[in-house]
Order: sequence, then structure tokens, then C-alpha cells
Amino acid sequence: MISGSVLPPLSQRVVAEFEHIAASCGHTIGNDVLDFGAGAGRHVAEFRSAGYDAVGVDQQFTSHAEGQVERAFLQLVEPPDYVLPFNGASFDFVFSTSVMEHVLDPGRALGEIARVLRPGGCSIHVFPSRWRPIEPHMFTPFGGRFQSFCWMLLWATLGVRNSFQQGLHAREVALRNTQFAKTGISYPTAREWRLRAQPLFREVRWAERPYLEATQKISRVSQTLHPLIGLPGLTCAYRALHTRVLVLAGRA
Repeated sequence: MISGSVLPPLSQRVVAEFEHIAASCGHTIGNDVLDFGAGAGRHVAEFRSAGYDAVGVDQQFTSHAEGQVERAFLQLVEPPDYVLPFNGASFDFVFSTSVMEHVLDPGRALGEIARVLRPGGCSIHVFPSRWRPIEPHMFTPFGGRFQSFCWMLLWATLGVRNSFQQGLHAREVALRNTQFAKTGISYPTAREWRLRAQPLFREVRWAERPYLEATQKISRVSQTLHPLIGLPGLTCAYRALHTRVLVLAGRA
């Protein structure tokens, strides 16, 4: 049972980050905000504290990070349809952080986001890249791209584990990771994301550069790359190997 509102630590707050990304792309966030994949609602609490009328949805109200919001501002979504419990054109801004890599039917999810987004509204999603050298859930090298049992077993045998797998036999870790790769994560290509989104939104773009600008004070990777941001191909490489930032604009 969730009660009370607790803001996330300063290093995990995202309001200023999303405001900067939206402004850099020529958008404003607006008042009515939806956190798509809110967990216990730590970012809902943060947006509400900043003066926004924010709510969140998720399949379960748990989080591995600090912060939460009152249960009244969270609503359940039942898998696998991602049907959002809101009327059409209900929100000025829809966002997610480290959620889209768990969406097994991106087209359906994007369709629901487009439905609840107001004309001219903005939607921003930050999520790990398909080719990230260390997949952030299983910790398996290139686990977003290579997902066979033999690949998982190789790294499990070498001792690669996440925090929930400590003490397990390598074969059991490999079995769990192989199953998780089928049912818990999904890494479409950047082209696939664009092709799914274009029929639904007025504007579809990648915005890694403003994300690097907004996070340079809290991310070592952003601190390292920001001085090099003008180099040809840097943001494309960052999108391919680390983080994707998808910006969508609702139809007028």
C-alpha cells in the first residue's frame, strides 16, 4: 500500500531534464502530465511538487529506486494491451524513463500514447539502446542484441550476475536471462521505432543532444561526451550504444 509522497534524490530527478529536452525541440510540457510506467510514482511526486498536475500508470506499483507518490495519483494498466484508463486527448505531456525497453508491443503502446495526447502535445521517452555494451537489467554484454541461451550461459559461467541472481548456478542464470529476454525486454531498432511512430504523430525525432546537455551535471557519461557533442556522428553513436531519447508531437 502506497501512502505519502516522497521525492527521489536530486541525482534521480527528471523535471528539469524533460523541460530542457522539450524546449530544445520547440515544445512546452503543459500542465497535465502522464508518467507512462511510473512504478511507485517517484517522478509523479516530483512533477506534482514542481506544480504540474501529474499522474502515473504501470502494471504494478513497485520501484527499485527511491521515491513514491500517493496511490490516488497512480492507475493500473493490464498487460498486454497497454490500454490507458483515460479519455482521449487528456494530457499535454506523456513521458517515460527506462520503460520502453520493457514494452513488448511498441506499436500498441505508441497508439495509446497518441490517443491520450492532446493536439500539439509532446511525448518524450528515454530508454537504453539496443547495442549498449552492458544490458542494464541482466548485465550481460550486448544482451539487448544477442539473446541465445549459449550467449547467456557464456557470461553467466564467467560470473556475470545482476543483484537478484547472486548465488545461482550459471545454467539457472542463463535460463532466467533467456526467458527474460523473451518476456521482459524488447529492443526494436531505431528505424522500427520511427516507422511505428510516424503514422501516429505529427513529429518523430531523436533528441540525444539536448539529453546530454541536460544530464551533464549528474551523469559521468554525459560529462565526458558533452565537450565532444559537436563531433560528426557522436549523437548517432550515443543513440546506438547507450541511450535513446524519442520525442513525439501530437497531431494538431
